Amino acid sequence: MLTKLSKGLYCLYGIYIVTLISAFFIHIKTINLQGIMMCLSACLTPFLFPLFMHLCHLKMTIEMKMINIVFIYFSSLIGSCLGGYGWPCFDKMIHFISGIIISVVAAMFFHFIKKEKYIHHQADCYIYYIFIMAVNLSIAVLWEFYEYAMLIFFQNDCIHHYTTGVHDSITDMLCAFVGGGIVLYQVIRYVHKQNRYVIIKLMHQFYNQNISCYEK
Repeated sequence: MLTKLSKGLYCLYGIYIVTLISAFFIHIKTINLQGIMMCLSACLTPFLFPLFMHLCHLKMTIEMKMINIVFIYFSSLIGSCLGGYGWPCFDKMIHFISGIIISVVAAMFFHFIKKEKYIHHQADCYIYYIFIMAVNLSIAVLWEFYEYAMLIFFQNDCIHHYTTGVHDSITDMLCAFVGGGIVLYQVIRYVHKQNRYVIIKLMHQFYNQNISCYEK
């Protein structure tokens, strides 16, 4: 029997598919080749993170699957296929949310590497905090490298180089930094005062679902 979360996940999948088909029809009707290519890309992007988790032999919780499809819906489907990145602040909001998501994933993987659900030693806490922000900012930088490569090799100015210089890249990374900072604050509060934020609950659910991986 399907749970409420499972039904919600399938509903999100349905919304994604309907929106993707609609985007295909719009771009085919207007003969927009770039739009069609972005739609083809949007067919693949929902599977990238699940593939990464599969290669790491880790299971995704339902909550992680929901977050993945919602983020890809806005970042890839709405943003790239339907022109969302042309809307005011849309791009910055996506980078801000990506900073939150990547930082949470980084925290999850720290527990996976340590094979511990709780961080007990003070020295480990400092490494934990640095690891979260280092992974977050590394991904942010690599994404800007990708956008720069699109400019150099394909003349696709997705970093707005000719209109803003470095401003777009720097503000994108700042947004990711702020998003990561929110996660870091909640992690620090949890480590020192045991505050149970939603982010912490997600981390524990991931740990519990993959507990067999930790015990191997």
